[in-house]
Amino acid sequence: MTRPSRWLTVSLLAAALLPAGAAAQDTLSPSPTAPPLPPTTQAAPAAAPGVRVWTQVSSGLLAGRSAGGVRVWQGVPYAAAPVGERRWKAPQPAPLWVGERDAAQPGNVCVQPRPGGGLRGHEDCLFLNVYAPDGATRAPVMVWIHGGSFRSGAGSDYDGRLLARERGVVVVTLNYRLGPLGFLAAPGLLEGRTVGNYGLLDQQAALRWVRANAAAFGGDPANVTVFGESAGGMSVCAQLASPGAAGLFDKAILQSGPCTPEINTVPVADALNTGREYARVLGCPEGDAACLRAVPAERLLATPVPGRRAPGAVALPPVYGDAVVPRAPAEAFRSGEVHRVPLLIGSNLDEGTLFAAPLGAGGRDLPLWQYWGLVAVLERWNAPRVLAAYPAREYPTVGLAAAALVTDGLFACPVNDLSRDLARVTPVYAYEFRDREAPLELNPSGTIPRYGATHAAEIISVFGTRLEKFADPARFTPAQAELARTMRAYWTNFARSGNPNAAGLPGWRPLDPARGNVLALEPGRVAEFISFRQEHRCDLWSR
Repeated sequence: MTRPSRWLTVSLLAAALLPAGAAAQDTLSPSPTAPPLPPTTQAAPAAAPGVRVWTQVSSGLLAGRSAGGVRVWQGVPYAAAPVGERRWKAPQPAPLWVGERDAAQPGNVCVQPRPGGGLRGHEDCLFLNVYAPDGATRAPVMVWIHGGSFRSGAGSDYDGRLLARERGVVVVTLNYRLGPLGFLAAPGLLEGRTVGNYGLLDQQAALRWVRANAAAFGGDPANVTVFGESAGGMSVCAQLASPGAAGLFDKAILQSGPCTPEINTVPVADALNTGREYARVLGCPEGDAACLRAVPAERLLATPVPGRRAPGAVALPPVYGDAVVPRAPAEAFRSGEVHRVPLLIGSNLDEGTLFAAPLGAGGRDLPLWQYWGLVAVLERWNAPRVLAAYPAREYPTVGLAAAALVTDGLFACPVNDLSRDLARVTPVYAYEFRDREAPLELNPSGTIPRYGATHAAEIISVFGTRLEKFADPARFTPAQAELARTMRAYWTNFARSGNPNAAGLPGWRPLDPARGNVLALEPGRVAEFISFRQEHRCDLWSR
C-alpha cells in the first residue's frame, strides 16, 4: 500500500476508536462514559493585572498592563469582524479607533462547541494577545497557533508571560475561525480559486499584523517564528505549503502536527461536495451565498456535516487544491516546493494514549476481538501484518496496543517522514518528547493505566504554565523542571537565530535523513538517538 492510504487507515482506526463527536488529532472533550480528557487550554487570567502601559499600533492607541516584568496586551483586533457579508471571506484589515482602546482583557473566542453542550464564543473573534518583556528591544517574536481539531480553542487559553519573562521573547497568541465558519467550502462561496481555509487565511492576516506592529511591543518584525501544537502544528505545516504565507515568518516549529495524513486535509473537490450537501441540509439552494450567510451561527454548528466518515474524524479539515494550499502538502514537501525556513519538528513518545483512554466500558479494557475486528476492517488483506507488528499480548492492555498503533501511524512516522522530506531543502531539528512521568491530571482507565508521554504533554514545558485539568508544572521533579528549562532554551534560541544550540546545552545537530538522528527529550537525558524509525515501526507506515 502507498503511504497516503496507510496514513488514512490508521487515521480511521484512531477515529473509530473514539466516541462519536470527539475530535481525532486533538485532546478530547469529556464524555459521560469516558475518563475526563480535557482540552489543552492554559489557565490564563481573565484580565491582565498591573499598571497601565500604552503603545501605538496601526489601528490606534492600546492600553495594556505591566506586572512582574512582563507587559500584556489582550483582545487586540488584527482584522475586521468576519460577520455579515464578511462571513466566509478573506479577513479584512482591522478598523481604526479613536482614542485609547483598553487591552486588559481577552477578546471573544471564535464560535465553538462548549464542553458539556451549548456554544461558547462569537463570530467577532479575530483577536490576538501580546506578552512582551519589560524593556524589550528587537526581541524575537514567537506567534502561537492553538490546537483543537480546527473546531475549538483560543489564543487566550494560553499564557505567554513566563516564556516572555524568562527567555526575553515577545509571545503572540491568536484566534482563528473554526468549524464551519473557518473551513466550510461550498460552491456559492467560491471567490476566484479561494474557498474554505478561512481559518488559515486568518492566521496569515495575524502574521501580517505582527510583521507590521511587532516593533510597537519591542519585538523584531524581521525575526518572527510561528509555532503550534496538534491542529496548530498542522496549521503551521499547511502554511509552509501556502503561497500566501510567503515572507510572513522566518522560522517554524511543529509540535505533533503533521498535515500530510489524509484525515488532516481534504481535496477541494471533495470539500465542495460536502459543502454542497451541507448547504442543502441547511435549506439553501446551491450557489446561494446570501442564504448561507443568513443562517445563525448556532444553527450552523448544531447541523451535522453530511458525508460518510469515521466517528470522531474532523468533519471540516483544511482544503488543498485551492489558491490557499494549491497542492497536497505531502506532494509539496516531497518536491521541495515549500517556504525554506529553518524548522524544529517533533512528536511525543506515547501520543496515542490520550485517544485510546476512553475505550472499553465500565472501566474495562478494550475487548481483544474488537481490536482485531477494527484492524481487519481497516487493513483487510494486510491485517495480519499489522497485528503481527502490534500484538496485544505484548502490551499490558489491549488499549495500549491500539495506542501504540495510533502513535506510530498517525503521529511519529508521518512527522518523521515530513522532517526527512524537508531536511533535503532546509535545516530541520527533529525531537521526540519522552517524559513518561509527566505530571498529568488525567484519570487512568481500563485501557490506559498510564498515559506516558502523551499528546500535548510537552506544552507545559514549552510555556511553563499549567494546562487546566490536564497537567501542572508545579508538580515537576527537579529533573523535569530542568528538562522544561532546557526545552524553553532550545525553542527560544531557535526563534532567535534558527539554531537551538547554545553554551551549556546538550548539542542538537540538524537532521540527517541518512542517519535519522533525533534528539530525545527526557528528564536526566537529553541526547541524540538514531533508532526512532525502528522504535516506531516506520517501515510499516511510511513509503
